Amino acid sequence: MPPAGKRQNIIDAAIRLMAAKGASGLTAAALATEAGVSKANVFHHFSTLDDVVLAAFEQFLLGMEAFAPKPEMTLRAWLEGLGVETVTLMDAQPRLTGAYFAFVSRAQTDERLRRRMAETVALGEQGFAAAIAALAPGRFTPAETAALASLILIAGDGLAVHRHLFPERAAEQDAAWRGFVDRIAPQEN
Repeated sequence: MPPAGKRQNIIDAAIRLMAAKGASGLTAAALATEAGVSKANVFHHFSTLDDVVLAAFEQFLLGMEAFAPKPEMTLRAWLEGLGVETVTLMDAQPRLTGAYFAFVSRAQTDERLRRRMAETVALGEQGFAAAIAALAPGRFTPAETAALASLILIAGDGLAVHRHLFPERAAEQDAAWRGFVDRIAPQEN
């Protein structure tokens, strides 16, 4: 197993590069320079550039604050925060989100990438299900919790896509997310 420090530096460098230059900015040479390592070192830690991108997006997605809600939060506050965090990331790093969408598109025709993305989605759903169970104990059955976790992830992805493509419609997107939250946690209004 490679040292976590250099591996983590490479992942962090990939996120910075994609945020600054989009998907096309992530080359082995640019990544090595940004991480302060040789190209050989990049490929010592990762088999392919796709593996670096997957690690970066897993860290990006699973590192969202929404995966660690504060115990005093309500389900409604958590959902509202998830929406705010999603659009804030889209607004602050449009090139990174563009790189993510380009990568997702590529995964449609690359079975290995699609499987890895499916694993990341499953981890995301598990994280959301754990948050729902912690914030609304007993409110939903296990099956409802799993379905709701999936729905929240799908709706959040949709919010991200729309914010990325139509930033001029931010007010409508924010209102739509509030409506979504109202349907899930109306008793907390």
